[in-house]
Amino acid sequence: MDARNNDFSFQQEYTYASSAGPEIGITDILGTLRRGWRYPLFGCLIGLTLAASYIVTVITPYKSSARILIDRSVNRYLQTNKIIDQPTFDESEIGSQVYILSSDSVVVPVVRSMNLAHDREFAGPPKVSDPQIPIFFKTINEIVKRAIGWNADATSNPDAGLEQTAVESVLKRLSVYREDVANVINVTFASENPNKAANIANALADTYIATTLDAKFKSTKIVSQWLQGRLIELKMQAADADRALQDYKKANNLVDSGKGSLNSEQISSLKIQLTNAQIAVAEAKARLDDIQQTSGEGITTAMGTDALLNTARSGIITFALNNSDLVRLRSQYRDLAARATEMEADVGPRHMAVVKLRKQIDELRSGIRVEEQRIADAYANEYRVAKARESELATRVAQLAGETETGGQAQVTMRQLESSADTLRNLYNNFLQKFEEVNTTHTETIPVQNARIITRAAPPLYRSSKKAVVVLAGSMMLGLFLGAGTAMAKEWAADVFRTSKVVEQATEKQCVILPMVNAKGERTAIEEFVLDAPYSRFTEALRNVKALINNAQNVHGAKVIGVVSSVPNEGKTTVATNLATLMIALSGARTLIIDSDLHLRRMTATLAPDACEGLIEALHNPSRLASLVHKRQRSGLDVLPCALSNRIPNAAELLGSPKMEQLLAAARKSYDYIIIEIAPIMSVVDVKMIERFIDGFIFVVEWGQTKRSLVLAALSDAEIIRERLLGFVLNKADPLALRDIESYKGNKSGDYYQD
Repeated sequence: MDARNNDFSFQQEYTYASSAGPEIGITDILGTLRRGWRYPLFGCLIGLTLAASYIVTVITPYKSSARILIDRSVNRYLQTNKIIDQPTFDESEIGSQVYILSSDSVVVPVVRSMNLAHDREFAGPPKVSDPQIPIFFKTINEIVKRAIGWNADATSNPDAGLEQTAVESVLKRLSVYREDVANVINVTFASENPNKAANIANALADTYIATTLDAKFKSTKIVSQWLQGRLIELKMQAADADRALQDYKKANNLVDSGKGSLNSEQISSLKIQLTNAQIAVAEAKARLDDIQQTSGEGITTAMGTDALLNTARSGIITFALNNSDLVRLRSQYRDLAARATEMEADVGPRHMAVVKLRKQIDELRSGIRVEEQRIADAYANEYRVAKARESELATRVAQLAGETETGGQAQVTMRQLESSADTLRNLYNNFLQKFEEVNTTHTETIPVQNARIITRAAPPLYRSSKKAVVVLAGSMMLGLFLGAGTAMAKEWAADVFRTSKVVEQATEKQCVILPMVNAKGERTAIEEFVLDAPYSRFTEALRNVKALINNAQNVHGAKVIGVVSSVPNEGKTTVATNLATLMIALSGARTLIIDSDLHLRRMTATLAPDACEGLIEALHNPSRLASLVHKRQRSGLDVLPCALSNRIPNAAELLGSPKMEQLLAAARKSYDYIIIEIAPIMSVVDVKMIERFIDGFIFVVEWGQTKRSLVLAALSDAEIIRERLLGFVLNKADPLALRDIESYKGNKSGDYYQD
């Protein structure tokens, strides 16, 4: 091997991350959708078909609406004129009427009155049991229904079952909601028949009005009956109380003037005065205690914000705040203190002006204390006066109590009986008044309705809109998105390479794409396609590969180029032979292609099928290289075949042996380019043995088939290939898919290609 190849490396600092994923941008997504355009199209067609089927098959019902007004003005008028006294609906009660309209109390009467239980639209005709069905199957049917939670007893009565089915069907078709105005309720019903929709909506509204009015009459009747029974009971209790009072007066010879005895009246008046005096003593005592507690700090100093808000000390606070002298002194004190603080901060505490102000502050503080002491003395004098009055009243009450002690017990009992009789009489009068209000002629004759129908339902002229355009558009868009999602999922789940950009992002190496080609005729070989189509995209892409090789040769002197792949059948034989043919055809460079795949030998079978000697013999005697080479007649390409009848077990050792190094050294002297086809990396270890003799590698990847993870694993498995990799070839690309992928280039980008 040439000495210059020992330290040959294109990227000594190259770091390859096999786990690095390609960046996915909007262009990649659009490219994926262009390639898989059938999926969004089919999804859109499926959505369109389903939407059309829905519009055609599902029956659109007629909808008719009635509006009910919850009227509070009548009740307000009657209350204002004191005709009745009934509460009006508030917002929460109006909201509850929506649920009443859809309750069984309204729906069931409508179902029964309109015989909807036998209407085919709501419940269908009554089912008649088939006598031919064996009893065994009927039993099994009941057991299964019970096992799945079906209430079999609920359907034992056919009429009840049909009625329940009709009620559920009506509730499903019924829509009750409040309008923009809070006290207007809309009752909408849907039916296949427009007249039936209007009739049922009106029936529901009428039934609701009748139900609410009937409930009001029933509640009034119940209240009237209860009041009547309570009146009879109270009347008997009041009469018994009056009779007991008269009997007690007669038995004790008591004559009541209506106001009680004189002593009793005096005692009552004195007791009231004594109570007031005690309250005055307590208040004066509390004020005096507060004054004494705050005497050391000063009244206005001790009383903070909480004390000013305390109602128990309101008298002290009011007196202190209303004292003009004290208020004035406190105001002067605060002003002088503020001035002294400011001046002390400016000129210091020993300045004459500060000392003078401090002296004035001390004089004001002394005046405040004198005024506070005067207030305290006033409260002490008030307490002594209140205490003396209390003692005087207590003595007078005790004297009168002794005089009337003898006849007081009888008076107390009589007063108790009088109080009990008065209470029962007043209670009876109140209930009698309520009873008369409930049973008044006005209440019974005026049917006060809190709700009324403001718009009756009319048969609609058109069916309710299905919003066909919205359904069609929504279904098509849903199908489009599902199809696009399927295309994206299929693309990402495939984990294959389809664009050169993705390969370059994953490997940081240049990549060219070779479209799939076929031989044009029987005399044309696919291995020499570049000669038959020199202006095709296939040939132009291989020229890019040749440019990479020429650049590596000019910079690093690379001559020996290995063509590898991850797995078999990726087309490396076609790439290697056409690349070698292109090199000799373009520049006339001496080019040798070697079949080093000692396992399958496909290149030999294609280019030199009649060869009896080749690579194995050249390894034993490198000097025989010229005699073992087969020259292609058309292209002039030299081919070193591998003429073996069977596989050999030491193929990797031969490729990595010094004999291979000697053979390549001899070939370097005779040829400008040496192309070697090597067995797949992931299949055998041949590439790891021969890689030290190779100057650069061309990695062939089958477009849209070879897994990305497999390619990255192959590169990670062979480090020298990573370092000497010249570029990638995406082989066997679909021309139509390439056209979609590269549509951003426009139609003119392919004008230079000619197949």
